[in-house]
Amino acid sequence: MPASFYRQLDAFSEFGDFTVKERYLPLPNDWVVVVADIVNSTKAIQDGLYKEVNLIGAACITQAMKSLETLEIPFVFGGDGASLCLPSSRVNAVARQLGKLQNLAGENYDLTLRVAVIPVVDIRSHGADVLVAKLEITRHNYIALFRGGGLAVADSLSKESDGRYAINMEEQVLDSLEGLSCRWSPVPSRQGKVISLLVMARHTDAMDVYSDLLANFRRIMGREITEANPVEDNLNTYRGFFQAVREESRYHRKIWSFSFLARLMDICLAVLIFRYGLNPIPILFEARTYKDAIGSHSDYRKFDDTLRLITDCSPEELDALYTLLDEGYQKGVLYYGAHTSDQALMTCFVETTGQGKHLHFIDGGDGGLAIAAQQLKKQLSRE
Repeated sequence: MPASFYRQLDAFSEFGDFTVKERYLPLPNDWVVVVADIVNSTKAIQDGLYKEVNLIGAACITQAMKSLETLEIPFVFGGDGASLCLPSSRVNAVARQLGKLQNLAGENYDLTLRVAVIPVVDIRSHGADVLVAKLEITRHNYIALFRGGGLAVADSLSKESDGRYAINMEEQVLDSLEGLSCRWSPVPSRQGKVISLLVMARHTDAMDVYSDLLANFRRIMGREITEANPVEDNLNTYRGFFQAVREESRYHRKIWSFSFLARLMDICLAVLIFRYGLNPIPILFEARTYKDAIGSHSDYRKFDDTLRLITDCSPEELDALYTLLDEGYQKGVLYYGAHTSDQALMTCFVETTGQGKHLHFIDGGDGGLAIAAQQLKKQLSRE
C-alpha cells in the first residue's frame, strides 16, 4: 500500500455517515501511529494552563505536518494532545520535529510533552486495528475518522513504563511554531453553554448506538449538528496587537530573530484586518470570505472510536442531553464524559489563508475535552 493511502481514500461529506462501516479502510501494515500528549494535563488545566495545553496539543499536528511537506496523513486533535498516522519511512523526520517541540514545550510553557511511535503491526498484535475514514468538511479540506480500537491501544502502549515506544527529546529546540495561531478571543456561547462531549459505545462495533445518538441530538436540539457549531457566525473579537505579541512571543525560541519580526508584521496586518476592519491588501486577501469560512473549517465534531462533539446548547437542551446520556449509561449502552463552559476556544492551523487551506481546532473552555475525558475514564474504570 503506497504512502499516498490517505490521499487516495474516498471522502464523504455527511458527518452522520461515520457510522457506515464500509467507509473505513485499514492502515497499511508499514505505517505507524504517533501519539503525543501532555503529561499531567489535568493538573496543568487546574493550574489555569488550559490554553497552553490546547496550543501544544495542536502544535503536535502542525509541526508534524511541516516535516511531511505535501504528504497527506490522517490525524485527530484531542485537546491535550493528538494522534497521527504516517508511513514508517517518515517517522524519523516527524520524530525530530516533535522532539524539538518537546523542548520548546518545557522551556517556554513548563509542560512535559510525551511522544511515542507505535507500529500498526504491534497494535494488531493486541487484537485491535486502525481503520480510517475521510470526511470532507469543505472542498479539499478533510478530517480523519477512526474505528477499530487501535488508537486506544496505541495510547495505552505509549504510556508503558519501559518507554520502548517513546522518542527521545532532541538537543535542539524549535526556532518557532509556524502555521499556528489563536488570536481570536474565546467564543462565547449563543445558547447558554458550550458542552465538550465524549461518547463511547460499550461494544466496539455498535455503530447503531451513534446513529441513535445523532438522531436524538437532532430531536433534542431541533437542528442539525452543523447548526450547533459553537463558532458558526459567532466569532468574538480579535485580540489586540500587544496581547497577541505577548502570547505569541512564546512561540519563538528567540524574539530577536527574523522569524519573530515576520510574526510581528503578520500580527499587525491581521489586527488591522480582523479587529479594525482595515484591509490594505483587498485584492490579495478577502477577509470576509476567510472569516465566513472559519465555522465550516472547524473540527467541532469528530470520531475516533469515541464520538467527540463541541456544541452550543441552551440550558433546556443541556438537561435533555444529560438525561439521554445518563439513561444510555445506566442501560449499559454507552460511556460518556462531558464538560460545560461559557465559551469555546479556537486554535488555528493556517497553511495559507486560501479556501481549504486553514483548519481550526475547537475545544470547550476551561479544559473542555481533557476534563470530559477524565469523567469518561472514571466510568470505564468502574467496569
